[in-house]
Amino acid sequence: GNESARDQISYGDYLTFPSGQADRYLQSLPREAGFWLARGLFAYYRCEYEEAVHSFDRLVPCDDVYLSGKLFTLYAAICQGDFVRYRNTRPIFDSTLPIESGTPYTCRILECFQANINASLAIIRNTPDWMKKGDLSALPPSLRDLAWYTYIRYLQIIKDYRVMLAAAEARISMHEPGYYSLSDIYVYLYAALGHLKQDNHTQARDRMMTIMRLALPDRFIGPFVETLTTMQGLTERCLLEAFPDQYDLVISRWKAIFPQWLKAHNEFAVYSIPEILTRREYQVALYAADGLTNLQIAQKMFVSLPTVKRDLSCVYDKLGITCRHELKDLF
Repeated sequence: GNESARDQISYGDYLTFPSGQADRYLQSLPREAGFWLARGLFAYYRCEYEEAVHSFDRLVPCDDVYLSGKLFTLYAAICQGDFVRYRNTRPIFDSTLPIESGTPYTCRILECFQANINASLAIIRNTPDWMKKGDLSALPPSLRDLAWYTYIRYLQIIKDYRVMLAAAEARISMHEPGYYSLSDIYVYLYAALGHLKQDNHTQARDRMMTIMRLALPDRFIGPFVETLTTMQGLTERCLLEAFPDQYDLVISRWKAIFPQWLKAHNEFAVYSIPEILTRREYQVALYAADGLTNLQIAQKMFVSLPTVKRDLSCVYDKLGITCRHELKDLF
């Protein structure tokens, strides 16, 4: 009903604790649905995916946080390379029918989940207006924590680093020193990335060191693993300097997990390509995947060379790729 819908993803409101006290905080929660979600999320953020799925499986459809558990079950399946579980879980969120027939609250919740999945897979597809505008006030309060991560990930994908940095620093300015939430780990990481993109390496290092000192005592390595590729070596440098005992673990997890996320991205991108790209972009992409040069594509399509370059750049951004080699893998 509407009441349970309003409470979805409420973990963002309660998973805040002092550094080093995550497990003590977890044990203080009543043994209800929120406890099992929190336990699963802690395991997920520690890259302990079997334990995470085991906890999420304790949730039942009538629980307010059931869909939240299913969302992270989906992500845990990707990390494990369990694409059978991934494909079995995914249809829960491919919910065109419920969106058409549901209440406004239900529609917004499903829209937020779908946008989060798209952003997590680095796909720009059916982007909601509230995300394009950065207007999270349009969402129920219990959705805003997940929506904020979705929004800032979207800004990274479209390479709007200036707004991404401003959004992250605005949230950091409201933090109580010594305390953090799971989503705050990403706040600091994307702030660090924003500073890197502005060549402000001192501030980037400060943000990275701050969140490592908050999160690593609680063994929450997952976000550092997930973002390793985009951080231009900053994660590795800070680990070696301040947390050398964590370095091998983070790198080994990244080596295991990164190929699985790439596989999920490619599978979803291929499935979604006709919906994501305009007709002309799709044709340009096909020609490029076949090995034609930009000039040859322009001549075949009777368009200018700058138009082909612009369309190809849009294709890369929408599909979350960077070169023709990756494009060829998708076709």
